[in-house]
Amino acid sequence: MKHYKLVILFLFYAFAKAQTTPPAVELIEDKQPKRWMLYAQNNTNEEQEAFLMVRGEGFRRSADRPVIKKVPSNSKVLMITLIPLKGITPTYETIFTFENQLQTIEQRKGANREEYVNIRPLKADELTIFLEEDCEKCDYLVDYLNKNHIKYRRLDIKKNGKVFDFMWEHLDGKVPKSDVVRLPVIMENNNVYHNIVNMTRFIDTYNWTKK
Repeated sequence: MKHYKLVILFLFYAFAKAQTTPPAVELIEDKQPKRWMLYAQNNTNEEQEAFLMVRGEGFRRSADRPVIKKVPSNSKVLMITLIPLKGITPTYETIFTFENQLQTIEQRKGANREEYVNIRPLKADELTIFLEEDCEKCDYLVDYLNKNHIKYRRLDIKKNGKVFDFMWEHLDGKVPKSDVVRLPVIMENNNVYHNIVNMTRFIDTYNWTKK
């Protein structure tokens, strides 16, 4: 009988400890009246590398760029600051992980594949579309281009992490850093189009005859 009591006590202790032990690295949210800060808290005795990607709506700055930072042992590091817009209820979702999972992320992004490091430069007179799956406006635009036999270059930012970086290299200086960039992003002749509210109107007014 004593043996069973010891087993029960041990299981209870193990369960209680599991409930109170914090994760090795955790994401901590600090909401202030005018800004929201997201921190990576390292609860281990070793330096960790934290990865964060935020996709948000209703903020003053783009929240789509991935952030990777070193987090010293038993310390907290600011990963990103989000500034909510007035009169809008902001929302966001995150992808957050740390060092021992980063290799999997890099593989998913396409690291070590030939196309990951060998993306040819943009051509000025080429219609280039940056898009992703499950994007209704992207699908609507691509469907129109295909049906009308309009040539274009398609680059999916989710299938290859290098494509995401490649897109931002070409947005730099053309799009204010405070903007939230929504797909599709269209580039042609040094012109950049993004955050298209009405895709039907955009298609109707864009000069496709030059293709």
